[in-house]
Amino acid sequence: MRNSSLMHYHLGLTIFSLFPGVFVFLITHHWYWLVMTVVLVNILGLFRTSIFLSLAFHVLKPMAGILGGEGFAAEEMVITLGSKKTLQKLGGSIPAERILLLLPHCLQRHDCDRRITFNPYNCIRCGGCPVGSLLDLAERTGVKIAIATGGTLARRHIKDLRPLAVVAVACPRDLGQGMLDAHPVPVAGVENARPAGDCIDTTVDVCAVEETINRLTYHVEKNLENPLREDDSFFP
Repeated sequence: MRNSSLMHYHLGLTIFSLFPGVFVFLITHHWYWLVMTVVLVNILGLFRTSIFLSLAFHVLKPMAGILGGEGFAAEEMVITLGSKKTLQKLGGSIPAERILLLLPHCLQRHDCDRRITFNPYNCIRCGGCPVGSLLDLAERTGVKIAIATGGTLARRHIKDLRPLAVVAVACPRDLGQGMLDAHPVPVAGVENARPAGDCIDTTVDVCAVEETINRLTYHVEKNLENPLREDDSFFP
């Protein structure tokens, strides 16, 4: 997965770089400068900043049908590379209470009458869906938890709760775009499973979510010298 995502990333950057490359060629009339433009963009892209991920995503999205991955190759690229960067850069440095576990409402059974979108703790933890286990996980690890019905509510939760990092669960379509929309707040994504189809009775590997949280969380016993402080934030 990671190798294909990296390949798609550089493919997107290469296609994007052809536009300024052709412009430079028309001015200089030398193929050398076109090639150098393509090379330079890909070298800068090695830093995998959000702007380059976004550029590659929007270039690849119209080509989704020919890239495989069930049409979500562009989103898979953002999820894989964006999550890797977040975990590498921030792993082991975030206080648990400044991590937000952001969940999609479709994890709840469609026939459940408990209203949990604005208060996840209305869940009675009957075991009929993963929400109860994820609430247990949030309480055990100390992270904040929120449920969103879409991108607008997800952005609102992030703005209101002001996390230093987000562990987000969603389908590839929503997760890939959501990780870009959340910038500058770093996000580590965990894809859900959709045995009944999109947006209904989805599930998620709770162990994978817990592992992601543990990789981000600052632990005193690790004796790290520079954990992010409580006042370090991406918000004004």
